[in-house]
Amino acid sequence: MISLNKVLVPVDFSEPSKKAVTYGLTLAGRFNASLILAHVVPESSPLLYAIPTQLLEIEKEQYAKAAAEIRHLVPSEYAARLNLQTIVKTGNIEQELLGIVRDERIDAVVMGTHGRRRLSRWFIGSVTEHMLRHVPVPVLTVSNVESEKHAIGLAALNRILYATDLSESSSIGLQYATELARGAGAQLTVMHVVDDEDRMLWGPAVIARLDRAKLAAELRQKLDDLVKQETASGVEIETLIVEGKPFRKILEIAENRSIDVIVLNLQSKSIVERALLGSTAERVVRLARMPVLSIPVTERGPRGAGA
Repeated sequence: MISLNKVLVPVDFSEPSKKAVTYGLTLAGRFNASLILAHVVPESSPLLYAIPTQLLEIEKEQYAKAAAEIRHLVPSEYAARLNLQTIVKTGNIEQELLGIVRDERIDAVVMGTHGRRRLSRWFIGSVTEHMLRHVPVPVLTVSNVESEKHAIGLAALNRILYATDLSESSSIGLQYATELARGAGAQLTVMHVVDDEDRMLWGPAVIARLDRAKLAAELRQKLDDLVKQETASGVEIETLIVEGKPFRKILEIAENRSIDVIVLNLQSKSIVERALLGSTAERVVRLARMPVLSIPVTERGPRGAGA
């Protein structure tokens, strides 16, 4: 069973982080979880010896301003309905955020990502990328924010897509996807992509010996067996098997079906091995025009996943 008791949203008061607050607010409301907003004032210690007095004053001003503004990010009508907490710190942004995840026993992180004009589809922001590579809990990335100002409220979660590689850890991602769909009253599609480029590498001799119908039936059975684990969930689950390049097909299906959230596993045997994210997951996170919930999967599974 998946537990979402504390949701963390790091904010820098930009439009992407405001959109992240909307999704953090939505998750907290759906799962009756505490919502924690956190802002980290970047430390200026490398320059303290040059102009110590001025920099310390600037840090104090930034801290005071953030502390005064952060709680007002959530409209009062929503704040009154949930347990809202705020944290403001000074230090290294990535280290402080990881410390908050650890010390507050955070169950999920929601982060807005910053693009860089025309190259925005290829950048997810250094802080977000650092969190994706190191944080031990699921991270919901909210990207591709339009230039106009974002009004904080509740986000629609009507259609959820879980893309699985049918590995042994697939059930972990399915638990999160199912729990999210149940909490939001959403439809869930579970899909597997047969990589066409992998088949090309097998060569004609190997392909000739394969029974494509048998292979398709085996994959279908494996996908059906996976979904049967959640048959008592009360969630409407559709299964789908397609062929193509995985990240392209995931994005194509998500666009064509107006998916609200994509769920993926970040595969690795340890947190260290996630120094390089899986190519499919990384491309989907970078290119998707809807939020992506990335589940870090280690040999022990993510925190919060249980029987």
